[in-house]
Amino acid sequence: MDMHPAPSQPLANKARVASKTPASGLFKLLRTGVRLSQFVAPGLTPRIAARLFCTPIPGKLASRRLIAPPNVRVESLRFERASITLYHWPAPENAPQLLMTHGWAGWGLQMTALADALSAAGWAVVIIDQPGHGRSSAWSSTLPQFVRALAYAAARLGRVQALVGHSMGGAAAYIAAANGLGLGLALDKLVLISSPVSMLQATRDYALAFGIRESVRADMVSYLEAREGMLFERMGAGHVAPRIGTPTLVIHDCDDNIVPFRSAQVLMEKLPDAQLLSTRNLGHGRLLKDPGVIEATRQFLKLEALQTPPASPAA
Repeated sequence: MDMHPAPSQPLANKARVASKTPASGLFKLLRTGVRLSQFVAPGLTPRIAARLFCTPIPGKLASRRLIAPPNVRVESLRFERASITLYHWPAPENAPQLLMTHGWAGWGLQMTALADALSAAGWAVVIIDQPGHGRSSAWSSTLPQFVRALAYAAARLGRVQALVGHSMGGAAAYIAAANGLGLGLALDKLVLISSPVSMLQATRDYALAFGIRESVRADMVSYLEAREGMLFERMGAGHVAPRIGTPTLVIHDCDDNIVPFRSAQVLMEKLPDAQLLSTRNLGHGRLLKDPGVIEATRQFLKLEALQTPPASPAA
């Protein structure tokens, strides 16, 4: 592990989206169905493809049954046509708040080891289950909804000073940070773990995995952009990252075959104030439990450099 950029290497010929490429019978069945729809119902295929693109695979039933640590308070909030679940680690009343988010097809309690360490360091840690994930309701979501959910949770919490995001949650975190969490607030610190840098590339990977024609993929993107009110290109790190003045720690493994290491290099090129923690042999998800990564994150998020604002009432 080091704190310097690692050399670019051919980790994978194509970036893969974890939730879209499970090696399972279900994946093969869905892929066959989408391919057939391009011949049987070509006019409906973009919407069918969009629905599947927005559905976390595998499902979230297993994560719903996970038990939160005994000292963690679980809160459910209505949000849009779904809900979000917040996990509150115990903390003093005026402790600075740290909001954490998982990635696509993940769940909040994946980040428990990191949350425990940061809670012990003095943060009021809150982890979110995004819509369609974990204990939260609904069965689908999007990156724009991830961003909106972070902004809503931050508004309810009232004094969020740092964001930590893993995978697509990292993309949501840097978009939310660039937007001031929708509240015009400047964060003190930002941590991006295994974060992708392009939703358009994610759609290309998805189309490749499912055998979707380029014309269908383009129509799917247009449909989703119109529905969500956000252009996929404008959500990419190339457009968003230069607007982030927050000190940022970028964490990425050189052997990540879900989000290639090149994504971390792009973030380092675009973020005005960032440092890179590169690792090896941890892949995409094991970073969240690695002692070295946890300690480096704790050091980056030291409270001594922060000025804790007064508590504000929940919205």
